[in-house]
Amino acid sequence: MITLDKWESNFPPKNFMLPDSGIPRKKHSLSHYKWALCLLSGLSLAGCSHKLVPEGHYQNTPVVADGVPNEWSLPLRFSNANYTLQYNVTYDSKNLYVCVISRDDQTMLHMLRSGITLYFDPKGDKSKDIALHYPLRKQPDPASFRSRNGQPLTNSSDSAWKEELVHQSDDFGTAGFTGIENGQFAVGDQKCPIQVAIKLNNNDSMLVYEAIIPIYNVLGTDLSSRNPKKTFSVGVVVNPPEAPGAGSSRPYGGGGGGRGMGMGMRGFGGGGGGRRPSNNNQPVKEEATWYPFRLVGQ
Repeated sequence: MITLDKWESNFPPKNFMLPDSGIPRKKHSLSHYKWALCLLSGLSLAGCSHKLVPEGHYQNTPVVADGVPNEWSLPLRFSNANYTLQYNVTYDSKNLYVCVISRDDQTMLHMLRSGITLYFDPKGDKSKDIALHYPLRKQPDPASFRSRNGQPLTNSSDSAWKEELVHQSDDFGTAGFTGIENGQFAVGDQKCPIQVAIKLNNNDSMLVYEAIIPIYNVLGTDLSSRNPKKTFSVGVVVNPPEAPGAGSSRPYGGGGGGRGMGMGMRGFGGGGGGRRPSNNNQPVKEEATWYPFRLVGQ
């Protein structure tokens, strides 16, 4: 017969659950906890900053690049710092759509004489490697402009002056696009998938600019529901007029009406990183209005 005392002796002592004092234990220093806290904080901030970039506006109705803003809700979604122009950027699974409108007389002249530059950065930053310039900078000086019937145009606020500039807005320039050569194209050229238009609306006293850019030629791929949400940014620049006597920086020559690129930016041979000369031969910094957003496949 086994008594209770003998039965208990068959089992190990109760202190078997305690750690062996002879085994060294690793102590976690305070620096380890600080490092972990910093890592978690960084991940949290990164997640918050990603959410700050809004989703772009998906274009549900087709857009025709004709200079008539029937497909757009007016006033447009954004404006520049001086409120002299409005613009909006939308997209669908195939294209990016840009509309720019101005009712300011001086801004309209700048748009028509020096053109608008659109920059596209697939990384959502402010890179100017991919650019569309339309209309191209016009030559000669306004003082020598004549209408189609040969009459001199002397009043820059006259609608006939602007209409003549619209008639001369028949070329655009490209740089950095996938599948499109860097260079100059005529509006409506079937060799280039980009569509552009500019039109003067005298009834509403406004100038309307529209552009349609295939997403493939910017990203190198189409946008689909299989693609993740992608941060993107578009920069809008109304190019300043060229200073009198500064000379032309046209990289493609000036034949056929005296028009040339005159871009002053990478990809167009102008140099100066988006700057052009002023009256005192000092560079004028290009002012771009950037809109960052996310492309989301539908």
